[in-house]
Amino acid sequence: MADVIKTGIFGGAFNPVHNGHVNLAREAAAQLKLRRLIIVPTFESPHKNTKLAPFDDRAEMCRLAFSDIAEGLTVKCEVEVSDIERRMGGVSYTINTLREFKREYPKEQFYLLIGGDMLFSFQKWFKYESILNECKVCALARGGDSLAEMMEFANEMGRVKVLPADIVDISSTEIRGRIAQSEDISGLVPGKVAEYISEHGLYRS
Repeated sequence: MADVIKTGIFGGAFNPVHNGHVNLAREAAAQLKLRRLIIVPTFESPHKNTKLAPFDDRAEMCRLAFSDIAEGLTVKCEVEVSDIERRMGGVSYTINTLREFKREYPKEQFYLLIGGDMLFSFQKWFKYESILNECKVCALARGGDSLAEMMEFANEMGRVKVLPADIVDISSTEIRGRIAQSEDISGLVPGKVAEYISEHGLYRS
């Protein structure tokens, strides 16, 4: 019997993608021993009122940011950036995206990756109970997150795995604000992403 392919799904606006996102993905791939990691830029967010940069720009920044995260992992992990939510169209609900992936890859075991900040609001997600039934939800601690509080909350909710990690808490909102004021963003985003933002004039006021 062939081994089950463990596939991580990491979605978000990535507006823009930053080092916190990259570190989270790398930690998850290493700890879960993922064979595949699918990065899913949101097409149309149901939660955020912030104007998103064009989808193609956000997807390309993700390709640049996540291209090297598999280096040094003990288990080979293929990384891809998916346009599934653009192909599906409309508002991007995680449950719909997840079910579409399960139709495309019926033999894979899916892990939905979320940051620690998302865990405490997860019960507000559209059809969150169905999400828990469809995949394994893994929350990774960020800087400032209380691991004990996360684990207690996850145990009460059930079917959520908390992964200890040392992830720097970085805000896309802060990055956009810095860019609008022509301030330095080095150290907050991968170098290739900073170059792309500059070359394409993204997030300028």
